[in-house]
Amino acid sequence: MKNKEFICRLESSIRAWIELVETDDLIFKMSQNAFDLVSLDATSLAYDLMRMINIEFTESQKNKAKDILDSFQLLENGFFVEKDYKNRLNDNDINRVTEMHANYITFQVVGAYKAIDRFPNKKISFYDQFIDGKGIKHYLSNNCPWDRSPWGAGGMVDNLGTILDCNIRMGYLEYQTVLDEVFEWLEENQSSEHGLWGDLGIQGINGLINGGYHLMRGTYFLQNKLFSFHENIIDVILKDTEENDIFSSLEANGCQDLDHFYLLEKCVNIDSNYRKDEIQEVVQKRLNKIENIVYCEDGGFSFEARNAAKNHNYYDISPGIKESDMQGTVFYLQTIISILNILGIKHEFRYSRTHG
Repeated sequence: MKNKEFICRLESSIRAWIELVETDDLIFKMSQNAFDLVSLDATSLAYDLMRMINIEFTESQKNKAKDILDSFQLLENGFFVEKDYKNRLNDNDINRVTEMHANYITFQVVGAYKAIDRFPNKKISFYDQFIDGKGIKHYLSNNCPWDRSPWGAGGMVDNLGTILDCNIRMGYLEYQTVLDEVFEWLEENQSSEHGLWGDLGIQGINGLINGGYHLMRGTYFLQNKLFSFHENIIDVILKDTEENDIFSSLEANGCQDLDHFYLLEKCVNIDSNYRKDEIQEVVQKRLNKIENIVYCEDGGFSFEARNAAKNHNYYDISPGIKESDMQGTVFYLQTIISILNILGIKHEFRYSRTHG
């Protein structure tokens, strides 16, 4: 494999980069030039990234990391938020922006707790209002924006499935029947045409793939549950990698690469022979491009080809210069893990707990 040297040095280069963005003991910022020195977003991703590259936490460090994460949890509904969220989001005119900020970062923090083998202080009770009201199937049909953004709706299912799983693992077994209802709804609403969820005419196949990755990550993949129409999903992924400019130009975006290639890996795991030669060619070419345009001199990955992430989860986080950032590094390392697995190449990395 021509990328062997690149893959071999990744663990040490990412280890060195992590030290550059640690602003206090077990507290991290998103990039070297990030605006905020203390960030729950960055810190939760950092715990995940450290596990991915085999940095082992002592029991004392796990306890301290848990205390740090616990300090961001809201008492009223168990959600996690950045501590300055009210000031930062007050002027944002996006509908339900605080809910979406909290929902996304909570699903990510749940993965961080898994990375350090700990649980939150209290269960996450936000969804109880929907469960006790018209039920979770009504929530899925009416609160998730399938008519505007299948990508966004899939992300909401990811959050829901991840949070239900966390509550169940914490011993709140009443949420198991709710999770079972989520799977019933998914089975009822999966398309036999493209294997995903939502209308093809809204965001095209690209939106369905990105939404499908999230939806399935927080449900089927998290529960290690088989899913239907894997060949249809492979077909639309290969079609999008061929037709979408983000894959054919000198551009890159961490969400696009993670969502396409992690989902592709999961489909290949069901049948490694379906369109095998095409898949191998596509993933090898993408690995070459990731090495050439996304890997940064400071040792990690930028979220986009030309710049670090500028905004994440409704926060402006950096000036967007070309440098490694926490989101890009987690996303692209997981993308590389998926590509190596598809190619059958052995490695020592571990799956992301927040996005894998």
